[in-house]
Amino acid sequence: MEVPILLTAGLILVGGSLCGALARWMRLPTLTGYLAAGILLGHQVLDQLPKAHVELMSGPVNDLAMALVLFVLGGQFRVARLRPILRRILLLSSVEALITFSLVTLLALPVLGSLAGSVLLGVMAVAVAPATTLLVLREYDAHGPTTDSIKLLTALSNIWAVFFFEVALLVLLWLSGGADAGPGEVLWDIGGALFYGLLAGHALILMQEKVGHGSYSLPLLTVLLITTGVCKLTEVPHMLAFLVTGAVVVNRSRYFEPITKSMDLFAQPAYVAFFVLSGLHLDFQLLAQNWVAVGLYVMGRTIGKVAGARCGLWAAGMHAGNLADRPSPPLGLGLLCQAGAAIALAQLARGYDEALGEQILNIILGAVILFELIGPVLVKHVAVAAGEVNIGHLLVRTADEREDPTVWMALRRALRGRRGQTAADLEALTVAQIMRPGITPLPDRAGMDEILRYANHVPFNQFPVVSEQGALVGMIRLRDLDDLAYDPAAASLVIAGDLTSLGAEECSIAASSTLPAASEAFTRFHANHLAVVEDAAGGAYLGVVDRAEVLRLMARLQRRRTAD
Repeated sequence: MEVPILLTAGLILVGGSLCGALARWMRLPTLTGYLAAGILLGHQVLDQLPKAHVELMSGPVNDLAMALVLFVLGGQFRVARLRPILRRILLLSSVEALITFSLVTLLALPVLGSLAGSVLLGVMAVAVAPATTLLVLREYDAHGPTTDSIKLLTALSNIWAVFFFEVALLVLLWLSGGADAGPGEVLWDIGGALFYGLLAGHALILMQEKVGHGSYSLPLLTVLLITTGVCKLTEVPHMLAFLVTGAVVVNRSRYFEPITKSMDLFAQPAYVAFFVLSGLHLDFQLLAQNWVAVGLYVMGRTIGKVAGARCGLWAAGMHAGNLADRPSPPLGLGLLCQAGAAIALAQLARGYDEALGEQILNIILGAVILFELIGPVLVKHVAVAAGEVNIGHLLVRTADEREDPTVWMALRRALRGRRGQTAADLEALTVAQIMRPGITPLPDRAGMDEILRYANHVPFNQFPVVSEQGALVGMIRLRDLDDLAYDPAAASLVIAGDLTSLGAEECSIAASSTLPAASEAFTRFHANHLAVVEDAAGGAYLGVVDRAEVLRLMARLQRRRTAD
């Protein structure tokens, strides 16, 4: 009896869901569980899924998941927010890419014995897996300068990789006497991707205005699927096209935020299937057969990303790995994930030289096993160590764990490396541990134009305002801007400090306050966010704490108290 393809799809989602839950339970990124599900279901362990079904689903699922992720990454290029740091972030990304490329090229040359192959492998090393990186940050709800840096560098790394791969391939073909490619082909690949992205972005805006009627998923999927098909039909790199699409929508309309929020309703199954299918294609035999070349590539790329990011930060005059003046872990560790983009480039290299392209592809596929299994853990580590992950997202979302003498519970505690959170643990949580530190405040001297730009990209209805010394002045409520925003004469006369209708004492809480104290504070303060300050007497602004996060942790505390 032939197995229906829908049954195969269901098994992929079930396996991914179960292994993802196990990964969360073990305090690993969920994506690691999805990849493990693919390994278990694949030819290296159970080997029960029809290979024809896997191959049939892989292409469309990969294209859809990559399109969704790249669209979101493109939205990081918000001109108003990037303008002050554009030169620095471009310099940082360029230095990091150049060092990574140079180091991998030099290490690969003795192994491959080919300058062409070494150069192409060096270019591929620059690429970062956008789906893996972005979804780990999203899973832990990471917000802050380091997170923003990782997102921007991930998008820029893939732009450099696609562009310079085209240029390198053209030069190598010219040097070898090839006549199948020329500058016109490179210009078409890059220019065509930019053109399709601009067209898709404006088409999405127009479609949303005319026929969206509150449904954001239909216009988005329609435009992404058509753009993917047109790019494949005309052999244009679709990665650049979707980055441009996201950039157009975020800068030319108000639809980007509602569109990305609507993606939560339908994108998760595509992401799960994408990573399970990626795990199905991992081949440990390639790693074993090419261990020397893979080892040198992994070592060169890792050192290149870490050292390159550090040198880039120094060259750009930025501090300690993020866009703020405070310490953070090595930024390059958050850029190690690698999968689809590099594999796609390696497959294109086979058109240049079949034997060399196959050798490069085997090295990339072997390295992907390591980078996809270790990379998500390192992305999480960088975001957590930078203080940009709310502690609530690090608590395991499972049932109560009371002391149990069974071997099974002992094994659970051993695997998890720590005991489950008790009521006392939760009661001891402080606001400093559960706040969102990456929310930049408004300076009290900011004019109306700056206030409106700030309000346009901060997902809050109250905006913290600070003095030149960094002390909290108060908060502006969104409704306070309604009258002034449409009165140019009045707007030109006021600054942020004049609009703080919520005083510092009324809208703030000390970082040392406990979780129950934060819950009590929200019963008196009816907005959804409180500003966090150094101590009860006020002091420097540190971040904001969300009502929803406090309520979620309080609900868990109540369950623990009941269980105890």
